[in-house]
Amino acid sequence: MSPIHRQVSADVRAAVRAGLALPAAAVGAVLVLAGRSGRAARWQARVSGGRGWTGGRVLARAVLGLPLDAPALLVTGYALFNSVRNFGYPLWYLGTDYHQAWGGPAMAGVWAVHATGWALCLFLLLRWPVRWIARGQRALTVRLSDGGSPSPAARVAVPATA
Repeated sequence: MSPIHRQVSADVRAAVRAGLALPAAAVGAVLVLAGRSGRAARWQARVSGGRGWTGGRVLARAVLGLPLDAPALLVTGYALFNSVRNFGYPLWYLGTDYHQAWGGPAMAGVWAVHATGWALCLFLLLRWPVRWIARGQRALTVRLSDGGSPSPAARVAVPATA
């Protein structure tokens, strides 16, 4: 595996983990509020790593993580939606007048321009902002868990290089 492929794979894993942190925290909070603190603790340990989770710590992770988790969900959701839209440009816009679109008049040129432009946007959206958010989420998880380090999956999700 090439270093570039490895880095892209790590960035995608970090983005997925960051984007799913809010729904995972919501599930944990619902479990705690439903009186299932033990199950919530196991859920939190599974999705974010660490040890020593209690019902109170799971709720604290949900509340304190909200300023990080909400933007991560918005950015990754936006990226996913526009990835489908731009990489699938011929499927969405074939029946329209695409001859005046960027890269036109041929659909191949239009698709190439939109796919390349969105790939550059993805690089900017996922490369730094989501990585910074993921590092903040990981730091919060380590502080709220029993001082243990995150699980190996959580450590792999965010590359150590800037």
